[in-house]
Amino acid sequence: MYNAFWNNWASPQRVGEIYAKTVSNFADNVMATSRIANNTLFANIGAYKTIGQRQIDDVKEFSRMAANTARTFENTSREFAK
Repeated sequence: MYNAFWNNWASPQRVGEIYAKTVSNFADNVMATSRIANNTLFANIGAYKTIGQRQIDDVKEFSRMAANTARTFENTSREFAK
């Protein structure tokens, strides 16, 4: 029983297997971390594009409102000038 559990780890084959599994696990973790970081980055870029487009639309709307207000003042001042 002792040999089955404790002396097996010292064999060169078992050490190689442990090393290979450790390196494989580390590589998998690096890839998963990179994938999560990329997904987060692209999600933030997509959100920024949406916010940027919303700001452009808002500026156009404010510009339209300012033009309408200026037109209203112009028309009102013309009416009172007559």
